[in-house]
Amino acid sequence: MNKTLLSFSILATLLLSSPLSAHGGTYRGPGDTVPPAGGGAATPATPATPSTPSTPSTPGTPTPATPSTPNTPNTPTPAAQPKTQTTPTTAGAQVGPDLTTWEFWWEFNKEPYLNLKAKVHSGDSSTGEGDILLGLGANAPKNNTFAPTPSQIRGSILPALTDALAKEDQRDIATACMVALAKVGMDPAQVASAFQKRHSTGDQEVSETAAVSLGILQQAEALDDLMNLLADNEAGRKLVGKPGGVPLRNRAFAAFGMGLVANATEDAEVKQKIGNRLWETLSTDTSALKDVRVACAVSLGLMEPADPTALATNLLEFLQDDEKDPLVRAHCPTAIAKLLKNAEPTFPLREKAISDFLALLSTKKTKNEVRQSCVQALGVITHGSESPSAKKVFDTLTKLGDKARNKQEQNFTAISLAYLGASVDDSDPMRQDVTRYLVENVRKAGTGYRPWCGMALGVMSFLVQERGGQVNPVAFRAVEESFNKEKSPSPKACYAVSLGLMKNEAAKEGIRASLDKVRDDGYRGYACVALGLMGAREHKDYVTKIVKESTRRPDLLRQASIALGLMKDRSVVNTLLEIMVPPDGGKPRLAVLSATATALGFIGDTRSVNPLIATLQNDKLTDLGRAFAAVALGMVADKESLPWNSKIGQDLNYRAAVDTLVDQAGGSGIMDIL
Repeated sequence: MNKTLLSFSILATLLLSSPLSAHGGTYRGPGDTVPPAGGGAATPATPATPSTPSTPSTPGTPTPATPSTPNTPNTPTPAAQPKTQTTPTTAGAQVGPDLTTWEFWWEFNKEPYLNLKAKVHSGDSSTGEGDILLGLGANAPKNNTFAPTPSQIRGSILPALTDALAKEDQRDIATACMVALAKVGMDPAQVASAFQKRHSTGDQEVSETAAVSLGILQQAEALDDLMNLLADNEAGRKLVGKPGGVPLRNRAFAAFGMGLVANATEDAEVKQKIGNRLWETLSTDTSALKDVRVACAVSLGLMEPADPTALATNLLEFLQDDEKDPLVRAHCPTAIAKLLKNAEPTFPLREKAISDFLALLSTKKTKNEVRQSCVQALGVITHGSESPSAKKVFDTLTKLGDKARNKQEQNFTAISLAYLGASVDDSDPMRQDVTRYLVENVRKAGTGYRPWCGMALGVMSFLVQERGGQVNPVAFRAVEESFNKEKSPSPKACYAVSLGLMKNEAAKEGIRASLDKVRDDGYRGYACVALGLMGAREHKDYVTKIVKESTRRPDLLRQASIALGLMKDRSVVNTLLEIMVPPDGGKPRLAVLSATATALGFIGDTRSVNPLIATLQNDKLTDLGRAFAAVALGMVADKESLPWNSKIGQDLNYRAAVDTLVDQAGGSGIMDIL
């Protein structure tokens, strides 16, 4: 499962030869680089960061072991692979891949914008001509939503995964099945029981996966085990079979799992119990590794309590304590913003949080990671028309957008401004001010900030249209002009995705024509996604051709397949299954296997179920191939419409990474699990 942090120039070699876990494989950014983690006692240099290219940072998928496979993330491939360059920061020059590019943000945050499964499961998809799929008989009942039925999940998928887990000790298959069963979420007591013996296995990755799978299961029945693991008490040590103490990674994954349980439950008592334990651990833990504390801070942001006052107040005090580790403090602003974002815009504590974030940004003493997070949090928490601080927030963000010394801090301002502009009505002056600023900067800012402003216009337009509002046509024109003028693949891809988010119909033909001119795989993948976001079904045959020609280009294959899913073209399922299990009996490369399996899972079409089960049960195939079939089954039958960890990744400061959050070496962080 080891993945090496490589420069863009050897990405191709990485995809061909690096091991990757089947439950892993998420794409977080260009070059498949992963953000440096700060698991040690020392605080990592603030800049370092995310990487996660192939899927937010660390390609890989379920957290625990899970098949180790080539390195092909599960996320669309980054747009153009930018050249290696030096990124200036206040902490000095950082040599290596530029981790400040837009691809990283997109890969961590894209799920709600794609919402792929919901689109595929709606009843108006195009099936193409070959509608009878391998493995489904002619008399199979029709399913108008294209999602697997509860009876199909309970009668076929659940037994196949349960049987495979019971029979297999092989790491990749076992971890993939655990995560898949947790995603399905049926028969939680029985499933949790099936995980029991895996906690105490001698394989650390399998043991970790058992812990995080309890969280993905999202059932209160699993809460006692998770709390015991986090507490490192006698019961927790007995569960993992380690009298000397629960490993720190298991404790961190248990904390993430508790956040997932709290997020899913409506039981106020359960929420309070979890919140109290997470806060107690965050405020008292003295482990050399920061992972446990980071996991607690991030998970507190998932709580959604009826009254967020106590938790938000505690986190604000922790944030203000300069004695606390800045890497851990960096995860407090977004957690606070998530806790308070549904409170009334004038809620006093909400205003206090905004004031505290602004104060931290007003002094140069504040560490870069904390500043970056404060910028992000201001966009999440500020309501542009009702917050008394809205004008000050706008002025601060635009000032930092113009002059921030830290590039990541500067770039995050664009997204926060997009949120601010989308929070108000169409006629509100704040919308006009935000639009004017972003349009001006997409045309005239420096080369690094321009694409972020273009992406921000797309994000704002998407959110406004989702709420039934209208977008100023000047935003469409500015991004389309930038797309037409841009020659470099990465920023051009950014403008293409932005146009897709805007559903700018006028740009469809230009994006389609660019696919004939630009040969960069990263660009072409994102251009396909842009067409998918626009629902440009008139171009589905062309994109299908790209899929069929990309069997040696796994990231492009995945991106183009996702585009077809967005276009509601279900015939791509046939193509993917033929690539995954070739009719001639050939064995696809591991990177291709990962790409096809995860694309099938993202699309979530019921017709892929029987072929995937047959693959999982075929012991003549490689362990990794079978494991990826389990991964895909879990994704197809997922109880949630969005990936389980997308709620963690949303507005996450991925630059403040620890191994259990985003793992640069093993692809086994919480954001690396498929």
